[in-house]
Amino acid sequence: MLLLSDFTTVCPNSLMATLGFQIYKDLKNEEQSVGYQPKYDANLKVFYLLKGESQAYVPVLHTKAIDFLLIESLQEKLEKITIFLAILDNTATILYYQISKGLCEKPIKESI
Repeated sequence: MLLLSDFTTVCPNSLMATLGFQIYKDLKNEEQSVGYQPKYDANLKVFYLLKGESQAYVPVLHTKAIDFLLIESLQEKLEKITIFLAILDNTATILYYQISKGLCEKPIKESI
């Protein structure tokens, strides 16, 4: 069983560590036997929760914009791992969105 201190030790951003811990508690309620590991990629400056060797959960606060370039870079790094955005709001609700390859923001059309 992981503790909040396991998350704050790994992640330099205490808010992201706390959000990661919330995700862990939510996921742990459903699957007790799965191993979870908090991870921080210093090059990308992104925190995520690794579930076994197959899934990664990236915490996102509902009031913050999603950095799709960062997500794309993380996809390249974690090639065989399915990435989920875990969007948390101030009521402790967590929405999980699976990210697919090739996800990008809608291009802006230039008017002629």
